[in-house]
Amino acid sequence: MSESASNQFVMIGLPATGKTSFLAALWYLVQHGDVEHGLTLERMEGDSKHLNQISSVWASFEAVPRTSINSERIVSMVLIETSTKKNITLTFPDLSGESFMSQWVDRHFTASYEEFLKESVGGVLFISPLNYHKPVRIASAMPLLKEMVEAGQANEEKDDGGSIPWDPTQAPTQVQLVELLQFIAGREYFKPPFRLALVISAWDDVLKVKKTSPTKWLADEMPFLAQFLESNRRLFDFNVYGVSAQGGDYDKDVDELTEMTASERILIEGDGVRNAHDLTELLTWLMR
Repeated sequence: MSESASNQFVMIGLPATGKTSFLAALWYLVQHGDVEHGLTLERMEGDSKHLNQISSVWASFEAVPRTSINSERIVSMVLIETSTKKNITLTFPDLSGESFMSQWVDRHFTASYEEFLKESVGGVLFISPLNYHKPVRIASAMPLLKEMVEAGQANEEKDDGGSIPWDPTQAPTQVQLVELLQFIAGREYFKPPFRLALVISAWDDVLKVKKTSPTKWLADEMPFLAQFLESNRRLFDFNVYGVSAQGGDYDKDVDELTEMTASERILIEGDGVRNAHDLTELLTWLMR
């Protein structure tokens, strides 16, 4: 058997962006995959209880519970590449979205995240197209600002001190994500280029609204993030994927989903993807 190459990747994502659902679908696929896939499980390193639990929930058409700060753990598995029979050790930290929100708000890493990041050669950045804060354009904001000024002048005698303080959690999502990436690039141990797979989750919902590509969706919906990445390819070697780990809405699409095998529910789209149900294509790109 060939010697195992070690690949450690960090999973990055704000709350409710699909990180745990991705892990659940991946764990099922590399074990039971009933579709062709490029990586197969050789063995698990450490406790597999967490992965078995979330994978079982996922296969049963139930929403995978989000990872809380108190239940964060490191997931490591040894995989065999189907084409080369090469062994690859893949390690991810299953961190809560709240941990990354805390990085943005409080401006610091946890010690455990820092140690893991030092040994990581790349990462997967998760973005939810269903729940993100869009920036307010100046042209759209000016009429509202004018109304606010006029209302303030009309009621200037009523100074109740009721101004609303800025809430950093409400900042545009793309601004938060750029800052999270700059935190990584600013560490003294950072070794560019850092391979980064961007995952736009719930991709099936995006396609229900309009036909687009993951790269175009990112450019249209998060142009600041897209421009940051394009202008910093020397720092981040990136590729963009649209991923649906569930395959659809468990309430609205259950009849259609139950006609598929569990692995056929998985959808992945992006540059270089050949098999639309094989999540491991993203991993093989990362490890290339």
